[in-house]
Amino acid sequence: MPTLHYELLGLVGAEHSPEAAQAILTQVRDEIAKAGGEVLTTNVIGKRKLAYEVKKERFGTYFELDFNLDGNAMLALDRELKLRNDVIRFLIIKSKLKTAKELEEEVRIQGKIQARKSREEAAVRQVHETEQRTAEATSPKRKDETPLTLEDIDKKIDEILDEDIAK
Repeated sequence: MPTLHYELLGLVGAEHSPEAAQAILTQVRDEIAKAGGEVLTTNVIGKRKLAYEVKKERFGTYFELDFNLDGNAMLALDRELKLRNDVIRFLIIKSKLKTAKELEEEVRIQGKIQARKSREEAAVRQVHETEQRTAEATSPKRKDETPLTLEDIDKKIDEILDEDIAK
């Protein structure tokens, strides 16, 4: 049977320390190697709160492995993982490796997305600046920009009252 690419997402119980979780991950990697597989990438996602209790656990440490393995050996690996008590849950999926052309296309698409986002942000900034300039232009301005004191206000009031009396 041909070698296929798989992804494994596993969950180790919270009672294990980070060092113990790393040791469990190493044991799982060794089991894959013993089955004739090749581990491509390893990622310890970290300790997270679970959405619901799993084997009376509320927290767990997640890990992820990408590996190549023969299809027949996959059944043996699955059986070994089910027998382990320290890996409380796991999920193995078959995935397709991306070619160099597909990876380049993905990078090109991400570049287009970033360019579109920057254009939209620039347009939003321009509209905001235009609104600010319009608001500044339409707001009433005082001829003399110096702040008024109480004495100045009293003088103005007196002038207005004197004008009303004179008329």
